[in-house]
Amino acid sequence: MDVNSTVDEHKKKISTGLIITREILNQTFFPDEIKVEISKTPYYLLIFISREDVIKISCFPTKTNSIKKILIKLEEFSPEIVKGISEVLNKLNLLKDILHTTGICYELENCFYETYLIGDLIDQNSEYDKKIELEFMAIPRVNSVVIEDIPTQDV
Repeated sequence: MDVNSTVDEHKKKISTGLIITREILNQTFFPDEIKVEISKTPYYLLIFISREDVIKISCFPTKTNSIKKILIKLEEFSPEIVKGISEVLNKLNLLKDILHTTGICYELENCFYETYLIGDLIDQNSEYDKKIELEFMAIPRVNSVVIEDIPTQDV
């Protein structure tokens, strides 16, 4: 794969997520005082956001390893689209499950909004992901919706 393909592929997403267990967390470089603060849960969602010369890593302690990422491709960013996304999340009772949300436009035609959320509600209803997709696609200037399971890193 050449560098240009990698860059183009990167522009189709904002971040990459990974779930790790407490055992893996304890084997990492996290300072001990941070481990003490966040060691109360069995799982940790790590979100990696790569930009030019820096990678931002965010860590979200969670009781479940069922985490979903909803990636929405937009024609543009506007207050109306963001309001529509919030209304759908509220309507589908997903606001309470959100761990992280962000959005970015790489160029005028490459705008994305993504949210990581606890996936228990989606896992309990096999048709819920289709409902989520239909609701988001009903928002004007939404081009596509992808729902991904976030993988868990094994020991």
